[in-house]
Amino acid sequence: MMKIKSSYLLAGVVALAVTGWMLSDNVVNKFQGRDPAIIKLADTKKTDKKMTGALQLGFKVSAVQVKNKPVKRVIRASGVSEASFEMTVSSTASGQIVALGAIEGNKVKTGDVLARLDQGTLIEQINAAKANLEVAKRRREVTERLAKENFSAPLEQAERAAAFAVAKSKLRQLQQQLADTVVFAPVSGHLETLHIEKGERVSRDMAIATIMGLDILSVVVAVPQSEVARIKIGRNVTVTFAGNGSRKGLVKKIAAKSNSETRTFDVKIELPNKDRKLRAGMSVEAMINAGTTQAFAMSPAHLSVSGDGALTAKIVVKGRVVMVPIDMIQSGEEMVFVSGLPNEAILLTVGQGFVEDGARVAYKLTDAS
Repeated sequence: MMKIKSSYLLAGVVALAVTGWMLSDNVVNKFQGRDPAIIKLADTKKTDKKMTGALQLGFKVSAVQVKNKPVKRVIRASGVSEASFEMTVSSTASGQIVALGAIEGNKVKTGDVLARLDQGTLIEQINAAKANLEVAKRRREVTERLAKENFSAPLEQAERAAAFAVAKSKLRQLQQQLADTVVFAPVSGHLETLHIEKGERVSRDMAIATIMGLDILSVVVAVPQSEVARIKIGRNVTVTFAGNGSRKGLVKKIAAKSNSETRTFDVKIELPNKDRKLRAGMSVEAMINAGTTQAFAMSPAHLSVSGDGALTAKIVVKGRVVMVPIDMIQSGEEMVFVSGLPNEAILLTVGQGFVEDGARVAYKLTDAS
């Protein structure tokens, strides 16, 4: 029993010796001025209710001096790619499909034949209508010539003129019906879908094909109302497609009204897609250039979040901790650029989580890099 008590006593003496050695080294360092970065507190003899236990123990928080520099502000937003247009081409006549002039998935140009309908007897009817028009024309000319010699009555002149007009109108109707048996591509683009098959009978206004514009893609992203004012028409945008690299585009439109559910604003971006490697409906992330601002690079681990959800950082003013609201300019995996920090301010870094707003603090400067 005596040996056990002696062991406990010996261990206690060793612990006290180590603690005394650590405290003495800390005190010597503090008062001999070995670390010039230690803050000289205004009046250490007075009681400070906000003095932290860390300061009382000689704890020093790491810090860097803020050196702001111009940084490009980037607004990140997610969205979906869209075709620049999507058009459904419909039939203007009824009849049976006798031929298809295009293949799904291929590019079509304005005027290309998409489908042909059975012409029926339209050719014969047009030839007959042309002959009737020629007869009506000659009769009208004869009547007009006789009228000049006073051999034709005004009523007869009117009848011949009306007959000519009717024949002409009939021919035009038949020619239009013939034209309607061929369905043309009204625009150039990507033939996404053919809605008919050869041999199928279609009716007037029935969908024949869907053509999409993919040479230029539209990307619509949702931007928070706190950021939308910083975006301008014509600003450069980098759009990243998952698994398909990135493209450069331009801001083309900013919605004047927010989405009633999300309170975000739709921003439309256009980007070239001549190689057509990109498709509509792809998820994207856009990085919109919102100009430049003075900012400082720091680790996100040294940021704090206030009670209202705002980002803050801790700086030193007259020996005390001051919480400063900051704005995230750019974000990365290891470093973020923030604005709102006064230039040349002392920013607390490692250990800042142990000191509170308004408390006295001791710090040591480190290399900002």
